[in-house]
Amino acid sequence: MEPNNIKALTLILTMEQSKALSKLTRKYRLSSTTVIAFGTISSYFLNLLGITSDRREIIKILMEEEFLEEFCGALNDKLQLDKPGHGIAYITNVLACRGLHSGKNISFNETRGLDSEDSMYQKITVIVDRGQADRVVEIAKEAGARGGTILHGRGSTGKEAQTIFGIEIEPEKEIAIIIIPRTISEKVFTAIHKGMDLDSPGKGIMFVEPIVGTRGLFESSADNKA
Repeated sequence: MEPNNIKALTLILTMEQSKALSKLTRKYRLSSTTVIAFGTISSYFLNLLGITSDRREIIKILMEEEFLEEFCGALNDKLQLDKPGHGIAYITNVLACRGLHSGKNISFNETRGLDSEDSMYQKITVIVDRGQADRVVEIAKEAGARGGTILHGRGSTGKEAQTIFGIEIEPEKEIAIIIIPRTISEKVFTAIHKGMDLDSPGKGIMFVEPIVGTRGLFESSADNKA
């Protein structure tokens, strides 16, 4: 069995940097999903760094590990992330995934050594077309999850970007984030996979990441139902 080699790269960038990243992902034929966010640094400090807006874009990219070093090198050359105030990037393991454009799927059996036995939770992220995330959360709850968080974003696909008069149109997406006890994460993952038909092209992408620690999560029990 081939070892898991899919990683999740997360970036927090300005709008201008995000546009530059979009060109780079198209060059490498990678897919990305973007969520709009706002920073908490004071505007005075941002101005000192030459940043005129505290609006940020959070971009998630899945890629095979063999291309990660090359891509991150090109990314750093383009965005200079090694300099203060130029953005943040971090990499996490992917414990399972479905729906990648490459057709590569990862099962939990391939990643047993990537998550600590002491960890209690994992994060399931599901990226679907606008209007589908409620169904994702519904399926997850039927499989034992307590709920989920839905975010609005946009997606881009390097291979199949649609254009109108030369302007790339990025499809609207919804992102469902579900924090799940690791004891039932495979069950919930399988339920969403089947319920959303994620093996069919264009139906969505789902992946699981490990969580090292949490605060504010409480599991109900027979003695104490929250």
